[in-house]
Amino acid sequence: MRPWVRGEGSEKMIRLFRQDGLELMLNVDMIKDIAADPDTIITLRSGEKIQVKNSLSDVLTKIKAFRIGMNEENRNVDDHESNERDNKNRSG
Repeated sequence: MRPWVRGEGSEKMIRLFRQDGLELMLNVDMIKDIAADPDTIITLRSGEKIQVKNSLSDVLTKIKAFRIGMNEENRNVDDHESNERDNKNRSG
């Protein structure tokens, strides 16, 4: 299973768990910083702090996978558009 999912619209979020076990879908672009002392605390750009069960390492891995996935999807779109242009040029 991917550590990130497509939310409504085109947003992508990572799946984390609050301390009480409730699932949390977090927009990566809203993260200001992450600290582990010893619990993992995510500070959002709004100033809100969220404590999660996930380790700091796990959160960072999910963010990295999210970024790689975004780049991969963008590359696939670029390749598809390039192929369409090539096909159009050959037939035109």
